[in-house]
Amino acid sequence: MTPVSIDPRDDGVLDVILRGEIDYTNAAPVTQTVTDAVDRVRPVAVRVDLTEVTFLDSSGIGVLITGMKAAREIAAEYRVRGPNPKVLDQLRITGLAELFPVEPAGPPAAAGPPAAAG
Repeated sequence: MTPVSIDPRDDGVLDVILRGEIDYTNAAPVTQTVTDAVDRVRPVAVRVDLTEVTFLDSSGIGVLITGMKAAREIAAEYRVRGPNPKVLDQLRITGLAELFPVEPAGPPAAAGPPAAAG
């Protein structure tokens, strides 16, 4: 299983989908993939989907921080969605939940933006 997928959308959002264990064994290439995509696509927003992440160590936290910094360098919005309760606890304990929005899991990231309320 590939730990990261990148999906640049037509609306300017860069979806980053992380999967499985994000730890010291794969953090460097995942970080490189994310920062390269941000530099190449120059999105208006970066949305990191954590719904398939089962484990996040300090190196995985570093992936999120580096992604946030890359987004901020180009003035793009940065948010994380769908962490499981254990990962959400890690985001809160490390203070990351205060640095960027953390959204609950919802429809898959590839489903597009939510429908407008009428």
